[in-house]
Parts: sequence; C-alpha cells; structure tokens
Amino acid sequence: MRVPVYPYKDHWIRVCGAVLWAHFIKSLGYKESLFETLLEPGYFTDTLVGTGMTLLIWEIIRQITMWLDRHYDWLEHALMRTFLQLLLGVALPGLFIFFMMLLYFKYILNFNIFETSWLLIEYRVTLLFLFMINGYYLGYYFYLRFRLAEQQSAVVKTLHQPVIPEQETALAATPIQSLIAVKGAKNIPVLIDNIAYCYVRDETYYLKTFDEQQFMIPHTLDELETMLPATNFFRLNRQLVAHFKACAAFKSIENGKLELTMKPLFPEPVIISQKKAAAFKEWLVSR
Repeated sequence: MRVPVYPYKDHWIRVCGAVLWAHFIKSLGYKESLFETLLEPGYFTDTLVGTGMTLLIWEIIRQITMWLDRHYDWLEHALMRTFLQLLLGVALPGLFIFFMMLLYFKYILNFNIFETSWLLIEYRVTLLFLFMINGYYLGYYFYLRFRLAEQQSAVVKTLHQPVIPEQETALAATPIQSLIAVKGAKNIPVLIDNIAYCYVRDETYYLKTFDEQQFMIPHTLDELETMLPATNFFRLNRQLVAHFKACAAFKSIENGKLELTMKPLFPEPVIISQKKAAAFKEWLVSR
C-alpha cells in the first residue's frame, strides 16, 4: 500500500527544541547556576548561533525523512529504510556538524578542535541528539499512520452501513446538495459546488475542494458518477470524477488520448482514453 508523505507539522517543537538544546550544549560541564550562566559574557550569542545550527540540522533531517518516506516505506522496506535513515539522517548530519565546528574553532575561536574536549563531550552528546531526532520522526510517522488507519476504518464502516430501500429511492429522486466527508473523527458536509474532483487511491476514496482541502468519502467512484450532477461532473477515468471548473486545460497525445491539467493540481498525469475523449470535449462545450 502506498503511504502518504507526511508533512510533519512540528514547527514550534523544532524551535523550542533547538533553543533548549543550544542552552544545554552551552551549559554542558558548567557548575554555575542557571542565573550565573545567563549572565556569562557571550551566552546569548553562543546560544543564538547554536539554535540556528540546530534548526538547520533538524530541517535537513526532516527533509531527508520526508524524501525517504516517499521512496522507502518503513514497513515495506524496513532494512533498507533503517540503513538509509542511519546513513542520511545520522551519519551525514554528524559529518556536517563536525566540519562546521572545525571551521568555527579554526577561524572564529582560533583553536585547534583536536586539542579541545569538544570531540569527547559535546560531539558525542550531539550524535546522541541526532539519534533522538530520527527516533522522534520514526514515532511521529507511526502515530500519523495509525491515525490514517483509523480514518480509513471509519470510512469503511460508513461505506458498509445498510441503506433502507425507501431512503435510497428518496435520495435518488432528490438532487444532492452536498456530500458527507470524513476527516479524523468528524463527518463534514461538503457542498457539491465546492468539490473540484473525487478520486481513488489505495482503495480509499477522497474528494478535493477548490480551496485544496482533502477529505475521505464513503462512496465509490461508480456511486459518485450517478450521485453527482452530470452537467457539472464527468468521469474522466478509473481514478477521477471531476467538476468542469477543475478541468483547467487539455492537450492531445498519442493514440487520440487527452492529457488533462487539473486545478487544483492532481499529483499524477490525468489521461482520458480515446474512447472517452470525444464525449469529454462534447461535455465541456455543451454543459
């Protein structure tokens, strides 16, 4: 199963963590009280520099982790993912920090880094911190994956709820004005006119609105094709049912097919088959 790339929305965690870590490194080995440490000359300058470096390293690890999420899922490629996470998320940032501090000691502090205790104390603690960041994103990943599984389970339960025949007949006779979508534990009505397109991915059905919000829905594309008004919605292919306003442009490609540009952007090429191409063009101009 293809797993979504998680954005890891942890801006304030990174900022607060970087400040605390910079303070910890600065005060490492000092016996003075916190108040005396704060009054030490150069404390705030060193802490500010340390915070900036920590944020940079943290962001590098975050970007590496999201790239690995796209290509090496933890469950499907466990061994390769573990190796690459250690190599790119620990070893590479560790080398980057070493060379940065080497230059800092040489050209700013005018010290030989190999004649200081930095490699024995601060650097070892920094490597431990790199492991902690990678472990944090590993836990975050499985937490988000668990939440996604919960949402999909809720959609499946809703999808399999029995429909009373009288209700089904009444619904078919009345044009719908909205779809009930699922986000987390909430059921949210989404107006039909706000839906840009509905699509399927990994046997789960989603809708995307014109303001680029995404929800799961308890309806298959076959059901949506009959539920949504045909004047505004068209079944493009096996993956998509789209509103005409979402069909921004199209071009002819090989074998009489059409390649469609969606707005909001769809992450994969949208191809309309030769068999449907003529009907699609007629739908666009006659609606």
